[in-house]
Amino acid sequence: MKRHVLVEFPAGAYLCVDKSRFNVTMLRYSRVLLFLIIAALSSCNQYNRILEDVYDNDQAAREWTKGMSSLSADEIVEYTTEMERVDSLNQATVFGILDKEGWPYHLSEKANRAIWIVIDHSDLAYRSKYLGLVKEKAEEGVLDKTDYAILNDRVRMEEGKPQIYGTQIKMAATIVDDDIAMQLCLWPVENPAALDSLRSTVGLSPIKEYLKTSSESIGQEIVWDKEKTVADFD
Repeated sequence: MKRHVLVEFPAGAYLCVDKSRFNVTMLRYSRVLLFLIIAALSSCNQYNRILEDVYDNDQAAREWTKGMSSLSADEIVEYTTEMERVDSLNQATVFGILDKEGWPYHLSEKANRAIWIVIDHSDLAYRSKYLGLVKEKAEEGVLDKTDYAILNDRVRMEEGKPQIYGTQIKMAATIVDDDIAMQLCLWPVENPAALDSLRSTVGLSPIKEYLKTSSESIGQEIVWDKEKTVADFD
């Protein structure tokens, strides 16, 4: 009986292997592989638990904003302080994972969402730092392309640049009947003529529909003045 076997590798390379040793070696590798798979699944489950808790904490810390109009100034300050405390803890957790391990694979949808929402609720420095990673995950299908569009627009707005996808709204001074009034306005867009086309590439509705829906949701009209520039918001 032949004791050797030819193992073929890519590019036409061959290796002559002693079958008796090969079986033992493959058994050892199988056990190692099984151990690695179990370890990876355990790590994945651990990250899911941690990140899903992060998501729940983030949302709970913002529950008060739904009834903000009925709160006193002191209550708003108290709730805001607590929200900032929760955000700080969540950022330490999420950014610690990202900086040490990268974006973990095979997370639940809620866990992936937690990472994005913590980045979105951070400051400009962190948003800018992780923007490329969010884009990568959106292209892979881990996140929605809408998530990248929102974060990208927010970073550009905070950097004083026109937005790309028309997702950001800001209060601006507007002349109404010769008086100066504060009004919610769409932040200036880099290419107004192509806006609906660009929005469709990331799963966003046409800008007219978006402004109508958003205005109804918050109970205040949102205006898109195409003549406004970034300087008008200073």
